[in-house]
Amino acid sequence: MDIVCMGLWAPDQMSYMDVRVCHPMAASYLNTKPSSLYKHHENTKKRCYMRRVQVVEGGTFSPLVLTTTGGVGPEMDRAMKRAAKLLEDHHGEMYNEALTAIRRRLRFCLLISTLRSLRGCRTKYSPSGLNEIDFNL
Repeated sequence: MDIVCMGLWAPDQMSYMDVRVCHPMAASYLNTKPSSLYKHHENTKKRCYMRRVQVVEGGTFSPLVLTTTGGVGPEMDRAMKRAAKLLEDHHGEMYNEALTAIRRRLRFCLLISTLRSLRGCRTKYSPSGLNEIDFNL
């Protein structure tokens, strides 16, 4: 799994997330509606991980599906909105600014990941925490 966090869906419960990026313009998806595409990939990830996460890890699982054209699946959308709501409740940030910051941060993380996969990592990467993010940009 790609992401693990505490308290996203329930207090003191681990949330496990796995990211999948797909290209909706691929030949195999040309006749598929975006909603069907998201649902297919979410269900595939749930079949792989859901039971193990619930039984062994005792947590929740959310498949995060994105497309190369900028779309996000329903589970990904819910997770981002929930994270923004938690930032609003616990840190006093405005909901819309928190959601915008999460989306912006996601874009940069995906860009960095893409660049690293193309050219390799040249330096040690250390992600910054939420406390260092300025939401009022």
